[in-house]
Amino acid sequence: LSQGRLEKERAACTMSQAEAWFVIGRLFKVIDKQKRGYLDLDQLVDFVAEVKKMDIVAVDEAHIVGQLQESDSEKITFAQFQDWAYGPPGYVDEVEHDTKDPFGNSSLVPKRFVDAEQFRSNVKVQHPCYTTTGHDIGIKRPSQVDMPVKWRGKEGVFTTDFVMSEPGKTAVTINNYTNRGLRTNKTYSKVHSEFDIDF
Repeated sequence: LSQGRLEKERAACTMSQAEAWFVIGRLFKVIDKQKRGYLDLDQLVDFVAEVKKMDIVAVDEAHIVGQLQESDSEKITFAQFQDWAYGPPGYVDEVEHDTKDPFGNSSLVPKRFVDAEQFRSNVKVQHPCYTTTGHDIGIKRPSQVDMPVKWRGKEGVFTTDFVMSEPGKTAVTINNYTNRGLRTNKTYSKVHSEFDIDF
């Protein structure tokens, strides 16, 4: 496809914010099987996972969890989800300008690293006689200097396949693992014991 035609197809596939929220509202109704008008926490986890897979609106999970903790609630309505999905007012989602280095790597930094003031930690209270040095270090809040300015992270998913490439063959994706490391056992001959190879 030519570049111009590809851009036209991408523009045709994008949906407006209103259409995106309409689709997400329908998904909310599908996950709310009892038609109660709200989701409990288990349903919310499934709902947010599906919304993130669709990738049509940004969802700030930390802000949603924070709002639920502040209100001491274990359920969420669609209106609350819509209000809380973008994060607190004035919160920057990601670095606006995406630049590429000579190797083609993006300069976008995940939103949790953009502003150190937004960093939230769950500090556990320890007995003063038995504090650990790890706790003393971990209790300190990070500053902006501690945040990375470049990010080369991968998606946080685990692989289910192994890609094996053997000499002289094309790479093959298989599901079972085979140890192809150094063999240290004796190789026995199928013809005669004089031809056994001993290392």
